[in-house]
Amino acid sequence: MTICALFPGQGSQYIGMCSNLLNTEPEAQRIFAEASEVLGFDLRALVLAGSLEQLTQSEYAQPAVLAASYTLFESFTRRSGLIPDYAVGHSLGEIAALVAAGALSFADGVRFTASRGALMHRAIQEQKGRAGIVVDMQQDDLEQIVASIRDSHYVSISGYNSPNQFVVAGEAQGLRVLDEKVDEAGGEFIPFRMMPMKADAPYHSALMQFIQPEMEAIVSRLSFSAPEFAICSTVHGEFIKQAEEIPKLLTAQLLQPIRWTQALTQAKQRGVAVWMDVGPGQSVKNMLGEYDASMHVYSLDDEQDQSRLLERCTAEIELFGGGEAR
Repeated sequence: MTICALFPGQGSQYIGMCSNLLNTEPEAQRIFAEASEVLGFDLRALVLAGSLEQLTQSEYAQPAVLAASYTLFESFTRRSGLIPDYAVGHSLGEIAALVAAGALSFADGVRFTASRGALMHRAIQEQKGRAGIVVDMQQDDLEQIVASIRDSHYVSISGYNSPNQFVVAGEAQGLRVLDEKVDEAGGEFIPFRMMPMKADAPYHSALMQFIQPEMEAIVSRLSFSAPEFAICSTVHGEFIKQAEEIPKLLTAQLLQPIRWTQALTQAKQRGVAVWMDVGPGQSVKNMLGEYDASMHVYSLDDEQDQSRLLERCTAEIELFGGGEAR
């Protein structure tokens, strides 16, 4: 049975995430203690009893989501013996996937996501642009609208979440024009400023070019290894072939749209039968429902889903014989 692990991005965080594991499993406590040492503050206290306002800020949200995702992954794989064949991560989630696959150390992942979050927050402080989500439109139609605006104002598709849901980024005036054109075409544009958990900034677009020198310097200090299972990068929508590719992907990540649906398609073509949402909340599971409602998705942040996943895997192993539990 072929399994693909899916790691969510920023916006999946919530107060109380991983509370069961942090209260019962020494390894979960160790993971958060290591993250706290790297960060210089008590991450466990923040995620269990801190303020959502602070946890939503990128420099806190990103290492918190990474730590929570890695904790869920480590706990489940240790207890079940199930190791994914493939992984896909949504923006920040790609860093969590690299950590889970052993391509990047956990400490370096925490350090990097904290620095990355701080850099990204500058886009809000310096008002580099805005963002929103477009729903109920086909990709070709939205691409035509974006192209019609680009001669006058910068706008771009910055994320492909499903066949009819897209993130867009750009200059404020350009997004106002896009809003009008999308409405005329029968779609809907929802600004991120109206969505409490979303950062209203032009991430994954050319407007993030201003942080590139600092991002390149941060990535240059990291060490990478070949991932222990295959990761499909949402930067280019293809599988990572060697460790030497990873620094270029991470430095380009905030300039390129999140090619989530393209990466899912690549994994699906490799025969993935089971998909695991490996992160806090169920944002990835919900997105996959829009991509293809027939896909079997299990959230590791839901104990009933974990039980159903284990039952299914056990049944398939018994049906098709021994071998590794995958």
